[in-house]
Amino acid sequence: MTTLPLMLSDYASEPKPLVAGVVNILRKESKIMDILPFVDVGALSIKVIREGNMPAISWRNIGADHGSAKATKPDEVTENAFSIGNEVDVDKVYVKDKSARLYDPRTYQQAMVVKSIARNFTNAFINGVPGDQKNPVGLWHRTLNDLASTQRINANVDISADSGAVATATQTMIDALDALLYSVTDNLESTDKVFVVGNDTTLLRINSLFRQSGLLSSNQDALGRTFMSYKGATFIDAGLKYDEATRIITNAESGTALTGGGTTSLYAFKVGKEFLTGWQEYGLEVSDWVLQSNQVTYKQVIDWMVGIAVSHPRSVSRLYGITAA
Repeated sequence: MTTLPLMLSDYASEPKPLVAGVVNILRKESKIMDILPFVDVGALSIKVIREGNMPAISWRNIGADHGSAKATKPDEVTENAFSIGNEVDVDKVYVKDKSARLYDPRTYQQAMVVKSIARNFTNAFINGVPGDQKNPVGLWHRTLNDLASTQRINANVDISADSGAVATATQTMIDALDALLYSVTDNLESTDKVFVVGNDTTLLRINSLFRQSGLLSSNQDALGRTFMSYKGATFIDAGLKYDEATRIITNAESGTALTGGGTTSLYAFKVGKEFLTGWQEYGLEVSDWVLQSNQVTYKQVIDWMVGIAVSHPRSVSRLYGITAA
């Protein structure tokens, strides 16, 4: 993957207004999509090389030869691209309607479709599993099945508002966050492009703990949005699914299962081509509105062939066992 990556902010400056309009909605609706670089590879799949194990080097006796231990073969992982998008259909009677109205029907339908696309992408980024086959494998499955056990940390902490030991829970949570960041950085020395994603309940509780402990800090993105940060890492709310009711990261996890309990998780990841990145077979495409052969429906197609690639074995980690609600 040597091609310079594109960000959604690059797409936003597209000379094609239709593409730029769609991208602006994606950026606002999914912070995950907004921060990921998308490397243009022109293929349906790519091979990612992950580090293997180091060789066991030993000292030699004087007069003896050095050993010839070798590193284990790097893991060769295939990452696949998946098509996300939708058709946008509007009956021409609404397009031709000249009466006073608060919104344009095509603009409205497109906006609602794009918002759903953004939330669908975020959901797959977190919860996608191989069995889905139509979308990328998400961070939950990767940390549970593909990466080393060091990338799964059990916080075992209750930070809910009705916790009986807030002071102790605060220190335990801070220690757990340090361990989470440590697992995706080098000795906490560089949190550049490190993000921590959770749900609204958890982030609000962490905000409260930080505020009471004097650790609260924030940073602002290019769109003027303010995000809580800790040691340089930016916290992101995964948000809700398209139904506006179901959290993408729930409060009902149970250990290593996503259901059956009363806990939640935080996911930390480091963004970059050599760490975690998005990639595309081809760029985001937004067609013009075309009157269909039935002569009564205008249609637009939004289509993007994208994937997620995890190159470094320490670029993603999960902190689970958090009681926040």
